[in-house]
Amino acid sequence: MYEDAEGGRLLCSIDEPQDVEGQRHYAVRDVQGQVIGTIQRIAPLKHALKPTWRIAQPGHPEIVTSAEWAKGGPKEMVQRGAGKMLLGVVQAVADMGAEGGDQPAKSRVLEWKAGDELVLTSEGDRRFLLRAAWLDRRLVFAYALLRTI
Repeated sequence: MYEDAEGGRLLCSIDEPQDVEGQRHYAVRDVQGQVIGTIQRIAPLKHALKPTWRIAQPGHPEIVTSAEWAKGGPKEMVQRGAGKMLLGVVQAVADMGAEGGDQPAKSRVLEWKAGDELVLTSEGDRRFLLRAAWLDRRLVFAYALLRTI
């Protein structure tokens, strides 16, 4: 990936994927060739349609999406699900009678956490909002690129 359209200033590079226990791991390197982090693609399970992604940056907890928060157990998963359902109902009621008829569907917003810290939100393949100053933006660029191929 390059900083400029002409391809003269390298921003970072992505290695070919390595298979690690059935997961694809992509090392992301800086201009000097040093690994700045790893993007992991975990194949979807039979009931899931999309793969799960993780971002690992040395010196920080692994970054996972909201889809993986269920690891906290059934009680935690139910609490989060109930909160999202309530928010969805309130939004649906608020949108009733909106001008223009049916509104276009919005992309799903994913929240990414490292431990308990919200570090990134993403909407589809095009919109990313970094929430943690320590997160190397090149890893987010790499993830966005890998997600589209």
